[in-house]
Amino acid sequence: MKREVIIETIGTIEKKESLVPVKYKYLVLETLSPYPGYHGTTVPDSNKPSSLFFITRSRYMEEKVIRITQKIKKERKMTFDGSPGMVNLYNMLNPCIRIKGVESYAKAEDILNAYIEEGIEFMNYRKVEPYSGIIRVKKYFILEAVTDCTYDDVEDKAMHYFTIQMPLRWNQFEKITLEIKRNLENPNFDAALGSFYRKTGLVDVIRIYDEKCSPERLKTIRTKYAHAIKKLIK
Repeated sequence: MKREVIIETIGTIEKKESLVPVKYKYLVLETLSPYPGYHGTTVPDSNKPSSLFFITRSRYMEEKVIRITQKIKKERKMTFDGSPGMVNLYNMLNPCIRIKGVESYAKAEDILNAYIEEGIEFMNYRKVEPYSGIIRVKKYFILEAVTDCTYDDVEDKAMHYFTIQMPLRWNQFEKITLEIKRNLENPNFDAALGSFYRKTGLVDVIRIYDEKCSPERLKTIRTKYAHAIKKLIK
């Protein structure tokens, strides 16, 4: 009988998304599609926010953001996921708080005001044309170790991870991903760079989002990435 190994850890996810501003008093960006490389069959509810990025005026310690988030959720009975992060804006990485799991835009504004009351300062609203930018967020992972190099996300069955031989720069990863998609019969998946902590140190991974990803398909994708990365090492 297979022994289930569950791993709880923290790490980061880096990806590129299409972003647009939300008209609040402060600068908030919203992703148009949380998984731009994947085209599913469901139509998102336009009245419910996807991922929101509250752009802060300065960079706060991650621990401070996490503790304030915990306090807001506990004391104000608010349900959401808040994580410190960075988002590409005006050709530079700006600090932000990424918000997910919010019922409405009005609730999101309540959460924004709660952070302000706890001392977090945000950039004032300004007009930003829709654009494609890189985001990097701190993430709490609950993973099931499927093999010694592949993991399934316990909270989201469409998410899968596999380790890679070396850390990649974004331009390297993007180029490899485009090439792999061109040479796959079914290129319908979204990919992101990631890393998380294990006892032995930091583990570099690629996250695959695909609602119908079988173990065989994940192995095929992983093998193609491994071959492409191997060429970089030579």
